[in-house]
Amino acid sequence: MIAYIVKLSAALAGLIFAMAAPAGAQTTADFVRAFSGTWQTLDPAYTDGGACRVGLNDVPVGNRFGLTTQNCGGLMAGLRVWGIDDNQLALVDDQGAVVARLGGNQNRVSGQTSNGETVIFERVPEGSDAPASDVVESDCTYFGYTSSCAKEADFARPSAEPDREMTARVLVKLNARAEARPDAEILASIPAGTCVRVSECTTASDGDWCRATIADTTGWIRQRAMRRDRWPVLTYTAGCELQ
Repeated sequence: MIAYIVKLSAALAGLIFAMAAPAGAQTTADFVRAFSGTWQTLDPAYTDGGACRVGLNDVPVGNRFGLTTQNCGGLMAGLRVWGIDDNQLALVDDQGAVVARLGGNQNRVSGQTSNGETVIFERVPEGSDAPASDVVESDCTYFGYTSSCAKEADFARPSAEPDREMTARVLVKLNARAEARPDAEILASIPAGTCVRVSECTTASDGDWCRATIADTTGWIRQRAMRRDRWPVLTYTAGCELQ
């Protein structure tokens, strides 16, 4: 069986494929085998009555491949085919327009939609109802590293207000990553208590991810994480005063 390692190139914002087999064996068929299956996004901008699920298959449709959709809304409502565009996984609508260009690995991909927003898709393993998440579901998600449980209001997504930028207050030492994935490259480590600017947020099975800027670094921060692999914690809350 061919082993694949797939990652997003920050410089090219495209997919780079490295395989154990010789480079000559790297084909479209290899790519299709690696990424066929069921993927989902939880972003409410693209859902309609449940998680938007996209089933990528290997049935040729012209120079692309077929797909199925379930509970998809917004830009994802008209998806028809998928394929490779400029070394990226492309989702294409029934008018032939590329709706999203995605990069990542075989479990999680993210990228830009045609309206300039970021979307995350996660693989749903065969026989499973949901993607595998490294954040354990619990009745109590701790407010930072305190002994208190976070309240529902603490999970609110940062939002813009008149004459005020979107911001988030970091509750614990938090890594800013190159992509909205827990295994993506770490660009910076943000100290607890820092107020960061936020430009956009999106949703995955492990909670919200927001694109934050501190000093001259911009990266993705996750709102939920695990402490010592045992206790789920809230890592930031919406709103703070920039210094």
